This record gives sequence, C-alpha cells and structure tokens, in this order.
Amino acid sequence: CDDECSGLLISDMDRLYRIITDVTLTTPLPPPYKALYRFENMTEELKHMLSPHKAPERLLQLADSNLGSLVVEMDQLHSRATKVSADGEQVEDDADRIHKRAEDLEQFIRDTLLGA
Repeated sequence: CDDECSGLLISDMDRLYRIITDVTLTTPLPPPYKALYRFENMTEELKHMLSPHKAPERLLQLADSNLGSLVVEMDQLHSRATKVSADGEQVEDDADRIHKRAEDLEQFIRDTLLGA
C-alpha cells in the first residue's frame, strides 16, 4: 500500500462501512409522500386528459355539431329579422295611409264647417 490510491479506497470503504452499520433496518423507512403525491397528481391529470370526453375526435364532433346548430339558429334569426323588418315597413305604410286619411278628414270637417 505504498501509493495513496489504495489508502483512499480503504478509507472510503471504512467510511461506507460505518454508514451502513449506523443505519438500523428494523424500523420501516417512511414513504416518500412528496413523490407519491406528485405521481398521484400526474396520474389524475393524465386520466383527465385521456378521458373519452377529452379525446380530440370527440371534441371535433362536438364542435361540428355545435357549428351546425349555430348555423341553423343564425338562419332562423335572419329570417325572423327579415320578417320584423318587413312588418316594420308595413306598419310605416299603414301609418302614412292613416295620417293621410286623418288629414283628408280634417279638411272635410273644415269644409263642412265653412259651408255651414
């Protein structure tokens, strides 16, 4: 053991022996709660991401059906707006006609009063 290398190895082995003998293996080691909790969270996230409701194909089908119903609702809204607009124009025409008849009636009453 003239070289320093074997002396270092022997002292490292002695230190390792002391560490091993200091540890009692009769009591159970506590579980690594932090790591277990992290794995549980990751598992829950993966379950959520891989659930059938979150599958890309399912989401595409849902988006497609929502788009179809949105188009139908927009068409219905457009037809209702067109009908309301036409009704508004009809009301305007009726109001103009009634106003004209009221003016004619007013003129008739004035003429009748003047004639009397």
